[in-house]
Amino acid sequence: MGWLMAMFDLPVLLEEERKEAARFRKALLDDGFIMIQYSVYSRPCVSLERMAKYYNKVKSYAPTTGDIRLLFFTDKQWGMSKLVCRVPKKLEKVPEQIEFFDALNEKEPKVDDDGNFLLF
Repeated sequence: MGWLMAMFDLPVLLEEERKEAARFRKALLDDGFIMIQYSVYSRPCVSLERMAKYYNKVKSYAPTTGDIRLLFFTDKQWGMSKLVCRVPKKLEKVPEQIEFFDALNEKEPKVDDDGNFLLF
């Protein structure tokens, strides 16, 4: 399993741009993404096939302006992330429902000896 992260900079100067940015954020949440920071959302994915599915979904509802970058992290890489803040907080937890349904729909990803996902 891994995580798909969406990071974006969207223009919000005009009212229509703000509405489009809000629609994009809502679509991410509707697709099971978790807000990490205001313009950074992440979603658990059990395989590269699942990641490709969500890449295509995000692409379908992406605003026509602005920049969006999608990154995929393995669980091991995600687990090594550190939260830096003055007041201690816990890292985000995988929503159990998403984890359960993804596990039902996907097979185990192929990984090499170093833990890297294989694309082929």
